[in-house]
Amino acid sequence: MACLGAVVGLAIERTILRARAPAFRRPADLWILDAGASAARAEALADTLISRGATALLSFGIAGGLEPAVRPGTVVLAREVVLPDGTRLAADPAWADRVVAAAGDLTPHRAAIAGTDRILTSTDQKSEFRRRTGAAAADMESHGVARAAARRSLPFLVIRAVADPAERALPQSAIAGLDAGGTMRPLGTLAALTSDPRQIVALVGVARDTLTALAALWRFAGRLGRAVAPADP
Repeated sequence: MACLGAVVGLAIERTILRARAPAFRRPADLWILDAGASAARAEALADTLISRGATALLSFGIAGGLEPAVRPGTVVLAREVVLPDGTRLAADPAWADRVVAAAGDLTPHRAAIAGTDRILTSTDQKSEFRRRTGAAAADMESHGVARAAARRSLPFLVIRAVADPAERALPQSAIAGLDAGGTMRPLGTLAALTSDPRQIVALVGVARDTLTALAALWRFAGRLGRAVAPADP
């Protein structure tokens, strides 16, 4: 069986994928590493996975919405990843087709996902990024994974659920609540809220949308079975 190397941003995303990937009978068939919000770290970890024997790469987790019609909880299956320099790298179409077939009525939104090296915190930033890339969603790990896969001519796939929609700005407290490795830091959030309690309402909205996205990932991953595994090389 092919070996899948997966890169996620958050520890909770790793937990979801590991729990919902019954196609992998042995731990050695699926390696998952947490990159935090860093494309450079995601690319380095993807290279590590390849060196361990991964024959395909997956970027899995949540993303920010760019397309206004894409609501929180929408699962985006990337047709391609748009790199910060405008380069477009196509995800493996046959693998994506198998995922769509396995998902049944949980039909994902197939569109471009754009990579960004900085968090898009304002609605203006999201709108401009959408105009420039034409992408439905953006994240900070997928382009690192795509670059690593392209360099080794390996297939890759991106499965991302939208958390914050295009019209939602991210408060500083949401950003302060994560460490570099993708683990929640409640004290960081608390410190940011203490300095500006007006962020509480916005933070509640972000938390609600994030839970919606994580629940969508849980449902979607549970449908995939062997389709989440790449074809044998």
